[in-house]
Amino acid sequence: MKDFFSDGSPFLRHPLLTAERTGQEIDFLVDALPLSPGARVLDVGCGFGRHSVELARRSYHVLGIDPAAAMIRAARQNAQEAGLDVNFQQVAAAGYFPAEPFDAALCLFTTLGQVPPASDDDNRDLLATVFNSLKEGGRFALELPQKEPALDALKPSDRFGGDASYAEVQRSFDAQTGIVTEKFHIVTPDGSQDYHLRYRLFTRQDVIGLLGAAGLQILSSFDGYNTAELSGDSPAMLFVCAK
Repeated sequence: MKDFFSDGSPFLRHPLLTAERTGQEIDFLVDALPLSPGARVLDVGCGFGRHSVELARRSYHVLGIDPAAAMIRAARQNAQEAGLDVNFQQVAAAGYFPAEPFDAALCLFTTLGQVPPASDDDNRDLLATVFNSLKEGGRFALELPQKEPALDALKPSDRFGGDASYAEVQRSFDAQTGIVTEKFHIVTPDGSQDYHLRYRLFTRQDVIGLLGAAGLQILSSFDGYNTAELSGDSPAMLFVCAK
């Protein structure tokens, strides 16, 4: 079974991660942080670069980092197709040390909490990297699911597609570790492939504690990408912090 962020991953064809959605998310973040024109931005866990590319399109100077080689290859290709110069580096956040500090950093879309295969250790140490990468007073946006609403909405199984090409997803939650496991079975006319994804869910208080331990001050918290305040029913939590 292949890692979810490897070559051929269904993440690269995620039907919900549209250009329109990405644009709306960046609209919100530019105002919420806020980002000054030409700001230097670190995108932690950039994936295939959708946020990095959109920021570069708006003339921000972006570095996207991700530990997965397949994601960095896809991000570079997406930037090239958009005619944009974006710096992407394959590196785990815990191993990244910037040559000069950034004005702002992003960590979005379930990046915090990813758990590698054969381990129950998540990547919460990336918050220390964020702190060390920011200028004094630099801003940080963290988005991730809220545990209880995410569990309420968790479907044990899903199927997408038609008869010849489809994806089946099986999901489970381990209450002892707090880890969600998703197993993807992808079928195409050329064959089939299985992928594996694991991530830890956090409560609001969990995140407040992690940010405080990393030295990051919470300035505001939102119900996802809208101006409503974060509540116990919010499916997504978005925190805006300062160093």
